[in-house]
Amino acid sequence: MSMKFGEFKQHFQAVKDGQAKFAPVYIVCGDDEYLKDEVLSSFKSVVDPEYADFNYSRLSGDNGMSEAVDSAYTFPMFDERKVVVLSLENAPTESDKATFEKYVSDPCETSVLVIDCDDDAQKAFKSKKAQVVNCSRLDDNELIEEINAIAARPPQKRIERDAALELISRTQGSMARIAIEIEKLKSYSEGAITKVDVCEMVSADIDFQIYELANAVSEKNAAKALEVLDVFFKNGIRGVTIINRLYDKYRNMLHAELNKGMSNDDLAKLLGMKSGAVYFLRKTSANYSQMRLKRCVDYLHSLQFDVLTGKRGDLSAIHEAILQLLVI
Repeated sequence: MSMKFGEFKQHFQAVKDGQAKFAPVYIVCGDDEYLKDEVLSSFKSVVDPEYADFNYSRLSGDNGMSEAVDSAYTFPMFDERKVVVLSLENAPTESDKATFEKYVSDPCETSVLVIDCDDDAQKAFKSKKAQVVNCSRLDDNELIEEINAIAARPPQKRIERDAALELISRTQGSMARIAIEIEKLKSYSEGAITKVDVCEMVSADIDFQIYELANAVSEKNAAKALEVLDVFFKNGIRGVTIINRLYDKYRNMLHAELNKGMSNDDLAKLLGMKSGAVYFLRKTSANYSQMRLKRCVDYLHSLQFDVLTGKRGDLSAIHEAILQLLVI
């Protein structure tokens, strides 16, 4: 069984309202650490803070699984439930998996065992009785829902939809950064948070700017491409750095098009990226054919070699690169 972050919030609220019950075991995975922290904080809130020392445990380490199971089998003190969180730092051993399966087959009814791990570790646990909570990147509609929820927290502010979409683009959908930026925007904006506010207050990192540049080129929008290039120069980014990052971006886009059947999470692992970055990568690569991407990659690789070996100056090379990519 698997649920996304939004589904978990609904499930958790249903449990609090007495309309559902906790699963004996939850496996929290995914690459958005903010979402994982939110899920783990929800579980901690189940326990009466006055008796948390007795009824809330957070464990890790080589013997973590056996210690977590032993703790889960002890009864809560002065409370209805005990929560045990195990953070797995490495892939589970065969002994870990056996201990886990044994517990899941006969769990303690007054305990909730929560395993915090990466996606590979999650796949090692086969039991259908464990509830998986997938904390991978949210889609745009889910992100907007979370953005509105954060904006509604004191001090409450309303954020316009186009502002939320701009914030998603500039942060590559990272909830950790989104949460930080919203707090800054609340202090800056006098009324509702607008797209202009986001553009003025939320700096786009180099990955976002490369995405903007590649996207402009993919749409054959020369004016936009040169505008983004000018932003690079104003920020002191060297031409050789832009060429290197463009080459990496186009090579990854080619991989994305060659592996269309692969999930965002699996492609992220293959490319060493976060799934949120893969989401934006695929949005741009969809504007290209595989043949066009291959020509772009070959061209950028040749240009990169010429610049790195001193055959070309990086400033003239990056201007030529943009013009050439627009016509490939």
